[in-house]
Amino acid sequence: MYINPILLCCAAQVCAQTYSLPNNNAGCPSQCLVIPWDTGSDLWNSGTLPVYSQVTCTPLHENGSTDDTADLNTCITAANAGTGSYSTCHAAGGCAVFIPAGNVLIDGSVVLKSNVVLRGAGPTTIITEGNANAQITTNNFSHSVNLYPATSYTVQPSECLLSGTPAKGDTSITVTGNRQDPNGSTTADSSCNVSTGTWIKVFGNDNPALISDSMQDSGSYYKCDMCADNTGYYLMQQYEQVTGVSGSTVSLSRPLYYPPYTTATTVHNTSGSAVTEPAGAKYNVIQFQTTQAGLEYLKVNATADLGANQNVLYQGCLYCWAKGIEVILSGANQLSALVECDWCYGFEIRDSYIHDERSGASGAGYGIYFQFISGDEKVENNIVRHTRHSIIFQGGTDGSAILYNYTDDGYTDDLTYLASARANHGAHNYMVLWEGNVMSHLTSDDCWGSSSHQVFFRNWFWGDETMNWNFIPSGGATAPSGTNPNNGFDAIDVYTGQVYYSFVGNVLGHTGLHTTWSGATLGPTNNAYGTRTAPVVYSYGGAVGAGNGTCDDIVDSTIPSSSTTSLNHGNWDYLTNGVAYWQGGSNHTLANSIYYSSQPTFLSGYAWPLEGPEGSPTIHANPAETCWVNGPSTGGAFNAATCYATSSSPTPGNPFLIATPL
Repeated sequence: MYINPILLCCAAQVCAQTYSLPNNNAGCPSQCLVIPWDTGSDLWNSGTLPVYSQVTCTPLHENGSTDDTADLNTCITAANAGTGSYSTCHAAGGCAVFIPAGNVLIDGSVVLKSNVVLRGAGPTTIITEGNANAQITTNNFSHSVNLYPATSYTVQPSECLLSGTPAKGDTSITVTGNRQDPNGSTTADSSCNVSTGTWIKVFGNDNPALISDSMQDSGSYYKCDMCADNTGYYLMQQYEQVTGVSGSTVSLSRPLYYPPYTTATTVHNTSGSAVTEPAGAKYNVIQFQTTQAGLEYLKVNATADLGANQNVLYQGCLYCWAKGIEVILSGANQLSALVECDWCYGFEIRDSYIHDERSGASGAGYGIYFQFISGDEKVENNIVRHTRHSIIFQGGTDGSAILYNYTDDGYTDDLTYLASARANHGAHNYMVLWEGNVMSHLTSDDCWGSSSHQVFFRNWFWGDETMNWNFIPSGGATAPSGTNPNNGFDAIDVYTGQVYYSFVGNVLGHTGLHTTWSGATLGPTNNAYGTRTAPVVYSYGGAVGAGNGTCDDIVDSTIPSSSTTSLNHGNWDYLTNGVAYWQGGSNHTLANSIYYSSQPTFLSGYAWPLEGPEGSPTIHANPAETCWVNGPSTGGAFNAATCYATSSSPTPGNPFLIATPL
């Protein structure tokens, strides 16, 4: 009897198919939605963070009242240089400066250095930031010093010039060694020279199919002048390391995520004057100041108002990390953030608890914040609460992955709008993956321009929050009350000018909280602010320049609307009580993960996948939410000790020590 081998193969499920997002690299912008994401330590240390041998920092007062800034900096400097008791760990590749349990006061900047981590004994090691000058940071990075050619704030820069038209997926480019001035003239420039190991940024002009200038509703130009290299020009950039040089051909560490736009383009400066970005693909050389430095297993508590400063600031950091830390109370002024990363590459923050702000005003109270160009960052398994924006990208990033975090109970200054994570708050973020997150609210706004090509896979977006306002007394926060917040109850909240977004296999909404999803609008609607009684499932911006922008009207552009370019496939929502859209294909079988080929170790014991339309729907707490909900209390407050390994040995234990998932 003849048996069709194809039928036999499929009966054995050997040739089972799963839905794949369009990835025709020649079909940009609409058919090139994904990349081979590889982020954080997966890029450079086989998926685990280094474990440096530790040496106890002495002397330290650890009395909470005597400034230990100088003592910590002395230990970090010695560890970086390999002097004294740090010689052995330095020779082995890196040192952990260990702080035993106690309260270490800092009144100045503690500066992390390459191949050094500051490690505590868990949440019993407290670094208290005692005045507005206190900060844990790295060596300063400057766009006017560490980029070649240098750039200046809001000034159109000169750049090194590539030859040809690089394409998405390319792993080599052709350099010219010439610098191109804004007027289009070229000059040989040694600052454009590269060799194996050099770090560069590759980019093109502002692609009019994706990138737009912004205009305030008042009619004045509102350009994202702090985006890209702090200039507002050339907004889509990608970090690369040169892995080989053959003549003018340069091999790259990562495939190009999007084809640089090479046609001359007219944009506007902050005063509205027309400016031409000259033809050609471009690059510049970057010099990172700090490599493989980090924070581990300690608490950073700002008892003083840091103003516009950041509690923890990484700048120009290559392969740096934060693990098992708790950071408390951001400053009250604009630009404040709990953990900020500027011009970073391959950074990883994981297994950490980031929470509470002194102000939810505009530009203040950010949680985990990426500013300027950042690349291939990993944000995984964190809790972020009581912030204006829990996880936020501003000024451009690409290739990053936001994985299995729990964010909830944010608030803004006027207490009326449901606070959120922000996939875009400054042009131009692209090719970012959000997977496995449980988030009260996620927004991509148009306040500082456009973004594109972000993928949201198997998340649970509530469009609501639990509203658990257990504020830290010294924070000075005013809690929402009664019916506040009332606005912003949107499961998907994508503003004007955010294009080619893909939502696949997510769960949208949440029963038993504050919204009436049976009264929801399905959408896509044009920038609708959902309310508790009338939430919105799919809130998208409308046509460009239509006057319905919630922050700015994006103008002078050919980019299409966010709603017409979105891909919504297999998202289960609490209005439909099913899947409203299967856009992009008839295959309803979804992969368990886009990022992971198999269930990662930190998800052992959890359902796999955690979220999705299967099961009508499949909804599970991820480990971060489990930690928050199951964590024991001390005096009525969450005890972060359950989120940390508390071992003081050279090999700290596993994070998120929760035995039973919710």
